[in-house]
Amino acid sequence: MRRRYVRASMAASICMRPAMSASSSSDLPDAVERVARSVVAVVASRRSVGSATVWRDRFIVAAAHRVWRAERVQAVLPDGETAGASVKGVDPATDLALLALDDTAPAPPVPARADEAAGARAGEFVFAVARDGSGLTQASFGHIGAAAGAWRTWRGGRVDRLIRLDGGLYPGYSGAPVANAQGQTLGIATSGLTRVHGIVLPWSTVDRVLEQLQSHGRVAQGYLGIVAQAVRLGDTQAAALGVAAGGALLLTAVADDGPAATAGLLLGDVLVAIDGARIETTDDLRDALGRHAVGDELKLLVARGGERKEFVARVGERAAGRCG
Repeated sequence: MRRRYVRASMAASICMRPAMSASSSSDLPDAVERVARSVVAVVASRRSVGSATVWRDRFIVAAAHRVWRAERVQAVLPDGETAGASVKGVDPATDLALLALDDTAPAPPVPARADEAAGARAGEFVFAVARDGSGLTQASFGHIGAAAGAWRTWRGGRVDRLIRLDGGLYPGYSGAPVANAQGQTLGIATSGLTRVHGIVLPWSTVDRVLEQLQSHGRVAQGYLGIVAQAVRLGDTQAAALGVAAGGALLLTAVADDGPAATAGLLLGDVLVAIDGARIETTDDLRDALGRHAVGDELKLLVARGGERKEFVARVGERAAGRCG
C-alpha cells in the first residue's frame, strides 16, 4: 500500500482514523508482534524474496509470483533461524503457492483469523506484517480502499471477496498477512493481481486453493471444450424455449474431443442454462464451472434451430492454453 503504508520505523508519523483511541493505537506494536510470529521470509533467489504466512501445521502460503518455477526455497523463521521448504504447488490464477517447511524446522504458530462473516469494509484500518531476507520484521499501515463481493482475477481465478487496499505494496509484502486493529488476520496480501493496488486474498479463498494444492499439486480448472460469445434471446425465441428473454451464449467453436462434443453439442448451438442457472456471459460460464469439480455432471439447456434441447456433460480438466 505504497502511498499510505509506511515501514515500522516510520509508524509514529502515520495518522490513524478517528475511531481509534490512544489506547488502541498503543496496542498496535503488540498486535504486530503477535502477527509476526506467523510470518516467514521466503528466499527463492537473490532477486526474489517475499513473505509467507503459516497456514496449517508445517505448511505456509506465499505469493506464486515469488516462487515461480522454484522447487526448493530457503525460509527465514520468526526466531531468525533458517530452514528449507519445498514448493508443493502454485496457482497462478490466484497468485497463491503452498510450501512445506522441512521436518527439522520448528513450526511457527498459525495466526488468529478475523470473522470473515462480518466482512471487511472500505475505510477499515489494517496493517500488513512482512519479513525480509535477513529476518527483520516489517510492518506497514493503511486502510481498505474498497470491499465488494466475489470477483475473478485477470487470469480467471475465483476470489470469494474483493478486498482492495488503498495503495500499492512495498517490495517483499506479497505473501504477508493483513490484519485488523485487533491483530486478527483477514487474508494474504499480493501485488500480483493488479498493477496499482495491493489485494488481500481472504482466508476462504486461500483455504480452498491450498487444499487443492495440498491434495493434487494444482488447482484443476473446469473445461467444457467450447468457445462462445454472448447473444440475446428475443421474446419469441425465449418463449419457444420456455425461458425469459435475455442473454445466452452462442457456441462459435466446439472441441472435437471435449466434454461438450461428447455430450452432443454442436457448433451454432446456444447455451441457455447450466443446472437451471441462466448463462448469459462467459463469466457466468466460468462461475458455473468453478462451482463444480472435474468429473461432475452438468445439465445443459441448449437452443438448436429454435428448439429446446437438453444434454448432460461431464466437466473435464482444462489444460494450459485452453478456453471454456
